[in-house]
Amino acid sequence: MKRIILSLVILFPLIAFSQEKSKVISQSTVKRVSVGADIFQDFWLNKPDNMDGRAINLGAGAYFTYSIPFGSSPVSFALGAGVSWHNLYSDTRILNIKADTIVFTPIADTIDYKKSKVGVTYLDFPIEFRLKTKNNIRASIGIKLSYVIDAKTKYKGDKLTGYQVIQKEKQISNIDKFQFGPQVRIGYTWFHIVCYYSVTQLFEKGKGPDVSPISLGITFMPF
Repeated sequence: MKRIILSLVILFPLIAFSQEKSKVISQSTVKRVSVGADIFQDFWLNKPDNMDGRAINLGAGAYFTYSIPFGSSPVSFALGAGVSWHNLYSDTRILNIKADTIVFTPIADTIDYKKSKVGVTYLDFPIEFRLKTKNNIRASIGIKLSYVIDAKTKYKGDKLTGYQVIQKEKQISNIDKFQFGPQVRIGYTWFHIVCYYSVTQLFEKGKGPDVSPISLGITFMPF
């Protein structure tokens, strides 16, 4: 939820800034700039057999893009930049985040815990082709290139000694720094459905489980 709120906090100043700039920049240029915020669910593929993932893995993102139209055609080319947060909740923990090979270990049934997750923050660079019809139906298809800027674990619950802790560890080893995959959006005016499939895996090949996300959610794009 914090990430969702942060995405909206990023989005609204961009809107205000763009509206202010529209007073001094030509209308045609302003129309080429889009800002948006995503709220999505991550479906993690290829989870380890000993991992029971949580059904809800909410993530969020915020971005801006610049479109280049193909003459008077309803089709345009767009590229931009943004940031996104992805989460993997499960009944396991990474006991050594600096190990040569990352291993997820199940949390014992005798331990009471509220949260165990891996959180990854990406710097995103979307590249896409867009279609905008006269009745404001919009669709886009392209790829998203990403670079990992943060990867951490968070655990909230009891330890073997019986007392409750909140433990955070940063800089997980063997995270694949570069990610990419296809992305599709379709919607009406400022409300879109978005789907992203990560072709690359979360961890480097052979140095962790082969998990990768399919992200499905909604995009708010005011203009």
